[in-house]
Amino acid sequence: MAVALAAAGFIAAPAAQATLGQRTDSVAADATRLSAIAHASSVHAAYTLHTITLPSGTVVREYAGADGIVFGVAWDGPTLPDLKAALGPAFDRFTHANPSRGAGPLAVSASDLVVYSSGHLRAFSGHAYLPQALPAGVDATAVR
Repeated sequence: MAVALAAAGFIAAPAAQATLGQRTDSVAADATRLSAIAHASSVHAAYTLHTITLPSGTVVREYAGADGIVFGVAWDGPTLPDLKAALGPAFDRFTHANPSRGAGPLAVSASDLVVYSSGHLRAFSGHAYLPQALPAGVDATAVR
């Protein structure tokens, strides 16, 4: 039941972030539409970090390779971001891998997808990334 309620929360919030494995093109338009704050992007050697603050105060960080494809997403704040929008096609794998989890963290760890989400009311955090899409020289621990 906890997962069903959590999954309902994942899809209830409007999207304000790019989708894992997709281009970052829509981020600015989504931020404007949702009154979210899109912060200046931070360019690192092998990726660009896009940071958005949702109206709830939740901060979403998107990690995109030089090709503009999002290889990782991380979040923390008082509410969950729209994980269905953030994870895209991977969302179904995430929810099916955690069908009857209690109040503990929800996780998937596979060769092509890693997701970890935990928290409680007003204190959520997590991250997701595509291991095969990590740019050369970027360690998975960068996605936090």
